[in-house]
Amino acid sequence: MPLPDEELQRRLGEQNWTAHNIRLSPEVTTRPGDPDFIETDLRLRAILRALSLIYRDRLARLRVADLGSLEGGFALAMAQQGMEVTAIEARRKNLDKCQLLKEQFSLANLTFVHDDVKNFTRQKFGSFDVVLALGIFYHLDDPLSWLRQVAEATRAVLVIESHYAPADEAALALLDPRLKHLGPLKKVEANGDTYEGRWFSEYAPGTDPEEQLWASYSNHSSFWLTKESLLRAALRSGFGLVLEQHDYSADSYQFLTHTYSRGMFLAIKPRGVCPSDSET
Repeated sequence: MPLPDEELQRRLGEQNWTAHNIRLSPEVTTRPGDPDFIETDLRLRAILRALSLIYRDRLARLRVADLGSLEGGFALAMAQQGMEVTAIEARRKNLDKCQLLKEQFSLANLTFVHDDVKNFTRQKFGSFDVVLALGIFYHLDDPLSWLRQVAEATRAVLVIESHYAPADEAALALLDPRLKHLGPLKKVEANGDTYEGRWFSEYAPGTDPEEQLWASYSNHSSFWLTKESLLRAALRSGFGLVLEQHDYSADSYQFLTHTYSRGMFLAIKPRGVCPSDSET
């Protein structure tokens, strides 16, 4: 049963929403004045378009994992489409916001779990048709191992929305100043292949990660793969098809490519995609 507006306002007054403006009732939203997240977020719209194409609009009952769910907007939107969603979030402050969504919308197919995404394995959580890694991949200190770990739990589609490291110094010089403390290009070996990337300092050692809402959780430095290395790593992890999605970003292509070094990638196991009724 939805909470009354007075209770919603009280709960919101104890929280600090920084990302997702969710309409909780006709009169109450989580970030008043911001665009409605579910109605307007370009990444969310793009993901839903891609999944609708891949699954021929048969989204209901797909099993979805949202890794690093932040404030829960993506997980909520997927659940509202009828998908069975398990969302994992490490920070208690963010999880409290997610739980408010769970209470308010009373969706039995939406579950939030308090855990570090580094603990996401098939053995612990099972297998999923779709896995979302949105804004989390570039916060890891060992993204190559983690990608293989996630691939084992992914039956069909992995969506990675992430920064990637510039491949040369000329590209590095074009970056937004907030990203320029990336380190020099490094080569790393994994499973017989060589990849490249740059270290990024998230916060000083000893800092409380609970207070760093827009940073890594259990490592104070992260390793950003180059775009080429990210794509090859996805292929080597068992995905037969790796695509970059541009429909959400075409109007910001120059900024995202040269200034912000960020993109959305679909890694797909074609045999894992559910067939239509005519094919079963």
